[in-house]
Amino acid sequence: MSAVDLLNQPTFFTELRHPERAELRAALWPASGSDDLQDRFREEALRAEMLGSAARLGHGLIDLYALLIQQTSSMESGARDDDDEDQEIVGSHGDRGRISRYLDRLEQQRTTPIAERGWAVFDELAEIAANFRLIMDVNLPDARTTELANVRKEFGSRLLGNQQPVGGMWGTVNGRLIKQFRMPGYPMVLVTTDLVQEGEDLHTFCSTIHHYGISWTPSSMEQRTGRIDRVCSQTERRLLGLGVAPDDDKLQVHFPHLEDTVEVLQVRRLLTRMNTFLRLMHEGLQMPDGEERTLNVSKEILRHYEPVPAITDRLHTAFPINQSDLQGMNLSLSRTPEEAEHLVRRFANLRHIGGDSCFKLEAADPSEAGRGRIFGTVQLRHRVQPFGLYLHSFDKYPQIRCISPVGRVSNQHGLNEALHLHAPPDVRIGALELDGDSRSYDLTAEDDVLLAEPEYDIIRVRQLILRVTSNADELERQLLGSDEPLTTFREDLERE
Repeated sequence: MSAVDLLNQPTFFTELRHPERAELRAALWPASGSDDLQDRFREEALRAEMLGSAARLGHGLIDLYALLIQQTSSMESGARDDDDEDQEIVGSHGDRGRISRYLDRLEQQRTTPIAERGWAVFDELAEIAANFRLIMDVNLPDARTTELANVRKEFGSRLLGNQQPVGGMWGTVNGRLIKQFRMPGYPMVLVTTDLVQEGEDLHTFCSTIHHYGISWTPSSMEQRTGRIDRVCSQTERRLLGLGVAPDDDKLQVHFPHLEDTVEVLQVRRLLTRMNTFLRLMHEGLQMPDGEERTLNVSKEILRHYEPVPAITDRLHTAFPINQSDLQGMNLSLSRTPEEAEHLVRRFANLRHIGGDSCFKLEAADPSEAGRGRIFGTVQLRHRVQPFGLYLHSFDKYPQIRCISPVGRVSNQHGLNEALHLHAPPDVRIGALELDGDSRSYDLTAEDDVLLAEPEYDIIRVRQLILRVTSNADELERQLLGSDEPLTTFREDLERE
């Protein structure tokens, strides 16, 4: 197959880009909102790998398998569908037909209320798309910096491989099973002992917990429930989206037990103690008199059985708080959006500073200027010194900071020597404490200038750049004896 044929090969993602699939794509593979081209490309590539792995290894495989059986009318291995009759078009029209049918199935599920069809592959893939950043944070935080060539293995065999509808765990923690349960697909149920009572979060797509074993210690029960009662949990996201808190949408905690047995008494005592525990954390900081640590079955069974009511009223702190402490200040924005846009345009105009042959700015990149950064170099005699300009503001005026990297000095003796060599009082020396070899420089020269009338912007910033880069270049020459180009420091200047 030629390179042209490979480029024209239809895939799930090429077909998803068609205009008629715009709404489906927005639900499953939304475009990144980043202004940075590299960040935007990486996020869309990571989303594609996670989406593809979930469709290939998760619940979606069932729908794909059912479609193939429906098309071939056979469950025999190697059966071909109608699109495969002409061997010359198997790699193009045949693939496109199968992909289109799969996308049609997803579109049908998207436009059909879930109450009429039940949970399906579309819901799994759409949940992944809607909560992509949360999933990355809890499961694969390092994937954002991993080489894209290795990401498929991270999403595939290490995360979503060997899925099953119900997962079980005891003895030792199964890290992959924990991560899979933090995804919207399989396993739908996780059965475990108190092995994950601490240290593991299970809240991302779980809103129900069943305590088949109970502890006499209320804090222990709260700890178990706390695995899914967390910030950014599925319950919290759902309630924030509703704007109200109906009972059915709250986090559901169940205590299964047998009626007409002593288990009824045990559960009632546990719930009473948990209510007491919650109130102890707020209003009354002491245990009630006569609190027993054992269960008197004879006494308890004679009591009229009444369900233990859940705490629904607002809990109050036991510590005094002044009402004034609860009143925050309503602060207005220091800059209106219109004023901020004006500052950004004014900053972008500084690119005209490159008219002098000694100044060389990077090719215009609106996204960089829009984020308040411009990078370039200055020709100083036979040497070149890089710099970065950064936009800040003071009141209504733009404040421009210029930072020029010196290089890696990396020891206290070198820093002391830099301070000794640095004489001019109009430029500051910046020293960074490095951890390993993570940055290309640990010493800079920098200074700021406040701009007033726009017609003087170029003159004032030129003077700022020359003042800062001259000091940085002198330090670089005397301390390191090198002359590094902008490319050496470019990535770290972006992080300033």
